[in-house]
Amino acid sequence: MPTLTASSFVFVLIASMALVQGMFVAAFVRLLWLPRRRNAFDSCPKAAVILSVRGPDPFLEANMAALLDQDYSDFTLFIIVDSAEDSAWPYVNRVQRLALDRIVTMVLKEPLATCSLKCSSLAEVVEQLDESYEVVAFLDGDAPPYRTWLRDLVEPLGDVGIGVTTGNRWYTPKRSDWGSLVRYFWNAGAVVQVWLNGITWAGSMAMRRSVILEIGLMEAWRKALSVDATVVRQMRAHGYKTRFVPTVIMANQEEISLSSFIPWAERQMVAAKSSGSGWSIILLHATSIAACIIGPLVILLFGVVQSDARVVWLGFGAMAAYWLGAIISTLVIERSMQRVFRINEVQSPWINGRVAFRFLPGIVLSHFVYFRALWGACFKSRVSWRGIEYDILGINDVRMVAYYPYQVVAKRDEIAESVV
Repeated sequence: MPTLTASSFVFVLIASMALVQGMFVAAFVRLLWLPRRRNAFDSCPKAAVILSVRGPDPFLEANMAALLDQDYSDFTLFIIVDSAEDSAWPYVNRVQRLALDRIVTMVLKEPLATCSLKCSSLAEVVEQLDESYEVVAFLDGDAPPYRTWLRDLVEPLGDVGIGVTTGNRWYTPKRSDWGSLVRYFWNAGAVVQVWLNGITWAGSMAMRRSVILEIGLMEAWRKALSVDATVVRQMRAHGYKTRFVPTVIMANQEEISLSSFIPWAERQMVAAKSSGSGWSIILLHATSIAACIIGPLVILLFGVVQSDARVVWLGFGAMAAYWLGAIISTLVIERSMQRVFRINEVQSPWINGRVAFRFLPGIVLSHFVYFRALWGACFKSRVSWRGIEYDILGINDVRMVAYYPYQVVAKRDEIAESVV
């Protein structure tokens, strides 16, 4: 019975893969339930918090206000915008008036053509910091930090072997449209992989200033598309460890359409490919997922063609092992994330009856959209990021096609849409 034997082998293989994935999820979830680590530093070292802004993110003003309310005694918030014409300035100025002694605003002097605008901005700010700043923290403008965010990020850096501390994001969209759901499920799988492979998420990270200088991070950023992947590469090259801080999970309530998610995901993957780190992990992960999806379907087809009920049940069993495992893993992580948010006093409940009804089709759709985005990333050599296009010429070889202030880009896009 070669077909039955082969089908049994595939079933055992997929069930084993689902079990291993479940073990990884369990280990990740365990981290989220551990007590907070404290007192690595004897006191709060002087910190610079850098926020790079291009355009008014939906939660930008709430983000800046939350930064000013941090439970940290000695820090300065540096806000850098790449243009004096940017439409985010009214929000920045309004918040700055609340704490003139705590905020420094800057306009990017030189948008480099050899890297992304964000890499240009971060490198320019860090270069201007004086020696009194021991620690540098970085935050994206799309998710307001909780009150002890900076303290939680900085304290593990008291261990000199740790080069960077980082958290991650967890999407809690207010509306359960398909684009937001697909990104939620995509991210649910990504957070475990990011932690497992020691990858840094630059949307919430901190480093000692001395380490930034030692590993040549500013020079590396000036030739890079991705902030995150460049940090990973430089850390590994110099033997520093990455510390994932379980409590530093940012609740992101932004929404996205399905048509916008695909280029968004493509850009994430192209950024990993352009940096020379992380791309092999993405391909390996995609291959394992493809095997778990296609394998059961092949078994099922063989069983139907040969009218073998045992093979058919093996196909259904393998299919259930993967899809139920994915759903259960997502729900377990969601529950653990909600616990973290409650401790951080962040309100983010979002799963309701309507979302639950879309859970299974949403997680299935996310897989096929993921492969569509991955296919596009394999052949894409140009990406658009906040209205600016970049050509990827090779590993760490990036060229900005042309620079436009955000407001100019927005107006140009409005004109294009009106013509269509």
